[in-house]
Amino acid sequence: MIDAAPVGLFALDEQGCVLLWNPVAAELTGLPAERVLGRNGFGTPSSPGGATVDAVSAAAVLADLRAGRRVEGRFPAAVPSGRVLWFRAVPRPGPGPAVVGVLRDLSETRPGDEAFALLDALWETAPVGLAYFDTDLRFRRANGHIAAIDGGTVEDRLGLTPDEAHGETGARVVAFLREVLADGRPRTRHRVRGRLWHGSSHDQSWTMDAYPVRDESGAVVGVGLVVVDVTEAEQTRDQLAAVAAERQRLLTRYQSLVEATSAAVWIRAADGSAAEDSPSMRAITGQSREEYLGWGFLDAIHPDDRASKRAAWLDAVATGHGFAHTARLRSAHGGWKWHRARAVAVRDENGRVVEWVGTESDIDAGFRARQRLEVLARATLAVNAAHDPEGELTALAETVVPEFADLCRVYLVDTTAGTGGVVTGARSVTRTAPGLEPPPPAAERFVFGAGHPVSRAVRSRTAVLDAGPRPPRDEWAGTTEMWDWDNRAGMHSTLAAPVVSAGEVVAAVMFLACGDRPAYTDDDRALVVELAARVSAAVEHTRTVQRTREVSLALQTAMLTEPPSSADIGIAGLEVQARYLPAAAELQVGGDWYDAFRLPGGDLALAVGDVSGHDLSAAATMGQMRSMLRALAYDTEREPSDVLGRLDRVASRLEVTGFTTLVYGRVLWTPAGPVFRWSSAGHPTPILVGADGVPRLLDDPVDVVLGIDAGLDRHDHEVALPPGSTLLLYTDGLFERRRDPDDTATTELAGLVASVADLPLDRFCNELVRRTAADTGDDIVVLAVRTGVHDDVDQAGQSSSRSA
Repeated sequence: MIDAAPVGLFALDEQGCVLLWNPVAAELTGLPAERVLGRNGFGTPSSPGGATVDAVSAAAVLADLRAGRRVEGRFPAAVPSGRVLWFRAVPRPGPGPAVVGVLRDLSETRPGDEAFALLDALWETAPVGLAYFDTDLRFRRANGHIAAIDGGTVEDRLGLTPDEAHGETGARVVAFLREVLADGRPRTRHRVRGRLWHGSSHDQSWTMDAYPVRDESGAVVGVGLVVVDVTEAEQTRDQLAAVAAERQRLLTRYQSLVEATSAAVWIRAADGSAAEDSPSMRAITGQSREEYLGWGFLDAIHPDDRASKRAAWLDAVATGHGFAHTARLRSAHGGWKWHRARAVAVRDENGRVVEWVGTESDIDAGFRARQRLEVLARATLAVNAAHDPEGELTALAETVVPEFADLCRVYLVDTTAGTGGVVTGARSVTRTAPGLEPPPPAAERFVFGAGHPVSRAVRSRTAVLDAGPRPPRDEWAGTTEMWDWDNRAGMHSTLAAPVVSAGEVVAAVMFLACGDRPAYTDDDRALVVELAARVSAAVEHTRTVQRTREVSLALQTAMLTEPPSSADIGIAGLEVQARYLPAAAELQVGGDWYDAFRLPGGDLALAVGDVSGHDLSAAATMGQMRSMLRALAYDTEREPSDVLGRLDRVASRLEVTGFTTLVYGRVLWTPAGPVFRWSSAGHPTPILVGADGVPRLLDDPVDVVLGIDAGLDRHDHEVALPPGSTLLLYTDGLFERRRDPDDTATTELAGLVASVADLPLDRFCNELVRRTAADTGDDIVVLAVRTGVHDDVDQAGQSSSRSA
C-alpha cells in the first residue's frame, strides 16, 4: 500500500535518520531509496549528487517535531529533480518511527503561492495603516504600519475591539465601523482626533476609510479599515510635503511589487474595456500598446476560446460578480499557452463598480499535463476494447486526434531488416484533425530513409522526438505530395514510436503537430512511450489469443466431422444436419461438440456435448470425450444410459473432465417406425417438432452431469419419431441470455423453432443459428434429424436383419 500511494511517504527515527522512502518520494526528489535510507534526513548535506539541505531550517523542523508539534511547509532542501516540494510531518509516540510524513509537488500551485506571497507583501508594505475586523468588530488582522500609528504591537490588539484597545477614542471608531455593518456601504474621509492605545499615546489626528468585506454570496462578513495619520500634516505644509514624498516612495515600492509577480496584472474600466496599459500583459501576448487598449486585448485570445471568454467577461461586467476563466493566449514567442484569468470589481462609496483589477496566470504546463493523462486514459480504454491488432492501432489513432495530434499514421513494419537503416512496410491507418486538408492518398507501401523519425524509432525501439528542421524531402515524405501537404499544414514537430510484439517491432505510430498547436516536448515523448507500451501489450495479448483460438478451431474442425448422408444412415427417409458456431465475438473457443455416426447394428448414434471452459484446454478435453464416447458406443451398442455411465467412469478415473453435459442416444427402427432412445447428463432438453410444425420439449428427467459422481444410476428415455417430424439437439449457447429474470429463454427458443419448422432441414438449422436471441457469446451447436415417409416392408426386413 505504501509503494502504491500517490504521494511521497517517508518516516524518520528519533535522530532524524530516514527509515522509509517510497517510490513517489524518490520520483519527486530525484533521490533513490538506497541513497537516502539510513541517513540523516534533516540537518546534514547528503553525498555528492544528493540534496543540498538548508541546515538551519532543517534543524528548526526537527526541533519542532521533537517537541511534539506538527510541521509543514516547503521541503528544506534543493533536490536533484529541481522540483519545489511541500511536506507535512507529524511526531509519532510509541515504538517504531518517531516521525511520519508526506511529500507533494508544489509546481502546479506555484502561481497560487506567489499570489499569496504578493498579497502578504502588499499588506505589509502598504503606505497606510490597514486593519480587518469581523462582524463583532474584533481585530482579526492588522499591518505593522497601523501599529506604528496607534501604538502597541499587532499581536497585542488581535482579538480586541477598538474600544478595548483604545478606550474612549476607540469607542468612536467602533461607532463609525458599526455604520458600515448596518447598511453595507463604505465610509470615506472620516476624521478622528484623540489618544489611542488605552489613551496613553499623544494627541493625534487621522483620516479613516472603512469598506464592507463580502463573501462570494455578497453577505457582509467584516469591515476593512484604512488609516492615514495626518497629525503632522496638519502642523506645517513643509511637513505635509515630506509626508507626501515618503508616501510616493512607498507607492513606488508597491507598484514594483505588483510588477514583480509572475502573474500579469491589469486594470480595466467599469465597462470592461482596457482603458489603462498593462505592460505585463503585453509582455505575454506581444501586443503593442495600441493593439492592447480598448477591446484589443481580446484579439490575443485563441479563436476557439475567444467567444466563451468574451461572453464570460461581459457577464461579469454586467452583474458585478467575480470573474474567472481559462483560455489560451497568444505567446509573444509564438504559439499559444493556457492562462487562468481572475478579476474583482472595485466599487465606490455608493457600491458602483468604478473599475476592475485582474490577473492572468500561466497554467500551461499543468493544463497540458492533465491533458496528457486524459489522452492516456482514453487511449488505454479504447485499445483494450478492440479485438484484433489492427483494431487496437485504429483505436489509438482515433483517440489521439485531435486532442494530442493533428495527424496520426500507423505503419505496419516489415520484420525483415532493411539495408542502410531503411525501413519498409505497409501503411495501415491515417487519422487527421478536423479543419485540416486531408493528406494525399497514401501508397500501399512505404520506404523511409535512415534519418526519418519512423526509421530511427524502429531501429532504437523507443520513441523519437523531432522538434527542429525537417529531414530532406527524400527521407521524410516518400512522395512530393506529402511533402507539399506538410508545408501547407504548417507541420513543425513529430513524434514516432515503435509497437513491439514477441520481441519484434511490428508497427510504428507517427504523430504530427501542425499550425498553432504547441510543439511537442520531452513530456509529450514520455506520453508516447507509455502509449506505445500499452498498445504493444494489447497487440501481444491479442496475437496470443488469436493463435490459441486458431489452434483450438483447427482442433475442433478436425474432430467435428460431417454427419452421414441419408444414403449412409441405413434408415430410409432420415436426414441429418449439424451446425457449429464458435464464440468468435469474444475471440474464444470452447468445448461444445456434436457427433452422428452409424453403429454396426444399423442404428444412428447422436450426441451433443458441452465441456466447461472457453480455451484450448476445453477444446482438447472435448476431443478426448468425443473420441471415448464414439469408441464405447461403437464397441458395445448398449443402452445410452450404460454408455454414458461407462464414459463417466473412464473419464473420471483418467481425470479427463471435471464438468461435462452430454445427451447421447440412438435412432432405431421398430415395427411402429423409428424411435429415439436417449440418456441425458444434465444437458438442455431435446425438442421434437411434429409434422404440423408444433414443437414439444422432451422434458424427461435428466441425470447428473459427467465428472461429478460416476457411481450414480443413469436412465433411458424413448420417443417415437413420426413421419415428417424433426428432432433437435443443441447446446445452451443457442438460447441462454445474460439477463432472463422471467426464465423465458427456453419458451422463446420453442417459438423460434416453430417459426422455421416448415423450412428444409439445412435452412432450418441456418435460421436457428442466425436468428437466435442468445447473447452470452458461447459456442452454438445444433444437430437436427428429420424423418421422411417410411416403407414399412423394407424397414421391417432391415429390422429383422438387425435383430438377428
